[in-house]
Amino acid sequence: MLSQLVFSVTYDCPVTCKYCVTRSGPHGGSYLDADFMQSVIVDTMKLADLRVVVFTGGEPLLKKNEIIETIKFATGKGLWTRIVTNSYWADTPDNAVLMLSELKSSGLSEINLSCDDLHQENIPIDNIKNAFWSARQLNLPTLIAHKRVKNTKITIDYLSKYLGVKLTRFDPEKNNPKFDIYSSSLTVPIGFGSEWLNHDEHVMYPSSDLAWKGPCSSVLRSLIISPEKEIRMCCGMIDQSVPELSFGRFGTKSLAQIICEANCDLVANWLALEGPYGLMQFVKTKAPALEFHDQYVNHCHLCNDLLTRKEVRALLSTCAEEKSDEISLKRCLLEAVRYRE
Repeated sequence: MLSQLVFSVTYDCPVTCKYCVTRSGPHGGSYLDADFMQSVIVDTMKLADLRVVVFTGGEPLLKKNEIIETIKFATGKGLWTRIVTNSYWADTPDNAVLMLSELKSSGLSEINLSCDDLHQENIPIDNIKNAFWSARQLNLPTLIAHKRVKNTKITIDYLSKYLGVKLTRFDPEKNNPKFDIYSSSLTVPIGFGSEWLNHDEHVMYPSSDLAWKGPCSSVLRSLIISPEKEIRMCCGMIDQSVPELSFGRFGTKSLAQIICEANCDLVANWLALEGPYGLMQFVKTKAPALEFHDQYVNHCHLCNDLLTRKEVRALLSTCAEEKSDEISLKRCLLEAVRYRE
């Protein structure tokens, strides 16, 4: 059920990290303006039970004025708003307070600070401390968003000592505190990471296959808008060139038509109900000679491995309809359960 709207405001960023899913950097590229984002919020609220609006990138706060106007609008609609940022703007405590004061005054609900070995090769870790404590001073809920590779130096224990607090893992099933929380996930070798991360030296794998086997928890639940106004129906953590999860561009179709087509799309429903692992098992039956890794970091890693292969996409385009009745029945059963609930 669609409940979250994600604006990838820009793929521009003041730095170019050697690991970046969106291949962001100082490109001077496209961005989403406030009028457009506000119109998308209105249209989405007509079509879905929208609850959360997220601003990400690239570095979204390069377009601070556009975001502030949109936050004010979303707050007026009773929506929760979140920004994911690398804190490049928090080079001094005063600058951190200045930025966060503007965001808090606009109605921002929460800020997520990206902090790990990979980001901090380009952004001083003192920026994170400045942003963290300034947000606390302003009573703005804050989460540290952390990625792990092998031999990580900036661990959660390190950050707890550095920030002078005891960080607690965010639990989506519970009521979490407003401060001193973090989320930590494994770094996925996608985007710039696929070219830099060495599997033996850098990539960590989960202890359980459940991290990449089973349904995808993102597809068809989030609406992601790219800086070029393309609409995607998953979290966006796969190669941006993959066409199967892009459902159109604003100006060519109405949002209602795009969402309807996405919810009727065979591959999207397949991912939502069986996950990329289900697709892989199907592909293996049709093309046993195709080789896959023995394990994957998460759903996105496997999904990316599948959908960036021309031979896999060609196979799905010719054979996927064989699964249509089965997937349609599963979707109908799921909707029946939701209706009863």
